[in-house]
Amino acid sequence: MPHAMERETQSTVALMRALRPLLGGRRQPYATGWACSRLIRLHRHSLFHLLLEGGTAREREQLAIAFHRGSPLRCGPFVRLDATGDEDRLRCALEHALSAVTCERADNPLRESEGGTLFLDRVSLLSLATQHALLGVLASLPTSATGPCFGRLAVGSDEPLEEASAAGRFDPALFDLLDKIRLELRTGALAEAR
Repeated sequence: MPHAMERETQSTVALMRALRPLLGGRRQPYATGWACSRLIRLHRHSLFHLLLEGGTAREREQLAIAFHRGSPLRCGPFVRLDATGDEDRLRCALEHALSAVTCERADNPLRESEGGTLFLDRVSLLSLATQHALLGVLASLPTSATGPCFGRLAVGSDEPLEEASAAGRFDPALFDLLDKIRLELRTGALAEAR
């Protein structure tokens, strides 16, 4: 049976292999990969919201999965939603969570991701009404010292949310709530690594 130090080293090496394509393969400075791996290990016991900016949709999803697999929620579900294609589904689930209104849809991403991670990509493209509903739900959820109790919310965005918030395209209060752990990916890192 491997010692705790050996298990930690093995998990770090496995994590580095998973992150290598996101960080530009071997061309990326070695320290950057270890910094990202260290960030995941540092926050593996917390469930604070995760903000992934830049990169491609696939790269953001892979990094969200890496955080999910390194968290206490790794046995729970990982549910991915794209704001451009799934906004109606998300809005219905948020409205259901905010009121006693029954959602006509059988699939509820909030319920599906309970005890796991909900990854909402392209969050900057959500309508302001959906952003306000998301803010209302997140603000009403019970939290503990390690984060929200329902699970982890990871959001991805093509553009920096801070700039979108300053320009009035993204709710500043929602940005403040989501900006707990932020990672900025290089654009096209995966394509460059090939």
